[in-house]
Amino acid sequence: MQRFTELYSELDETNKTNAKVAALEKYFRSAPPADAAWALYYLTGNRQRRAISGAQLRDWVSQETGFAPWLVEESYHAVGDIAETLTLLLPDLDGDGADKPLHQVVQEQVLPLADLDEAAQQALVVATWRQMDRQQRFVWHKLITGAFRVGVGRTLVVRALANVAGIDKAVMAHRLMGEWQPNAAAYRALLDPDTEQADHSRPYPFYLAYQLEGEPESLGPLADWQIEWKWDGIRAQLIKRNGDVLIWSRGEELVTDAYPEVAAVGAALPDGTVLDGELLAWQDDGPLPFNVLQQRIGRKR
Repeated sequence: MQRFTELYSELDETNKTNAKVAALEKYFRSAPPADAAWALYYLTGNRQRRAISGAQLRDWVSQETGFAPWLVEESYHAVGDIAETLTLLLPDLDGDGADKPLHQVVQEQVLPLADLDEAAQQALVVATWRQMDRQQRFVWHKLITGAFRVGVGRTLVVRALANVAGIDKAVMAHRLMGEWQPNAAAYRALLDPDTEQADHSRPYPFYLAYQLEGEPESLGPLADWQIEWKWDGIRAQLIKRNGDVLIWSRGEELVTDAYPEVAAVGAALPDGTVLDGELLAWQDDGPLPFNVLQQRIGRKR
């Protein structure tokens, strides 16, 4: 946990891209694969469902420290961040904190919280406070509240991992698409220098639109570009490989079962076809509202 905590601090304390990449590389080169896998999971924006509310944490820290509830609430409103508030209110440990591996912390002190009743949750939280030093607590608070963000985009993580593995960034980006489990075996597979091995189900990095930073004229001749409408749909990739048809959303979720009629059309495509585009519900001469698509996958916009 200490190594991951130090990485968080290094990333948080600089706004220089090269320094962030260097810190990531240093971590991924030195961390045990089981720890590196979980670090990668969080650094690429994944998180668990929040199992404990901020109000619960403030109540428990009041009980643990003896500070009056109103003082805890005022402190929270002054600081504005629950992770930092808790860290500031808790007393320092006598001596160094327990330095468990990150994967052990996640498996024993993050994931179980979702399945415990409130009394057991409080017991686990308080026990963890009494084991970790100030900086470790801060990062752990970020993990359990679903607020782990540290100013590095997926692109920088891909760049650092590609450098560690000695492979092209595009290959690494492709490997990170889709579903993968944060464990040592999956992490080792990501770093495999053999770029011929590929999971046929994985999508390519999505071809997304970004805000134009300069004048349109700076892009050069119009004839050099392909232009598409910006439809209000779901960006998706339809993949036909090895006889299988898969539909991925830009959120890296398999949505094949939600759109069987699209998958049926995809089955007629030649093997090796990948289509990147906007998935739309269409009727007569125009697209249907966006929520028609969302209803298929149980989401609301």
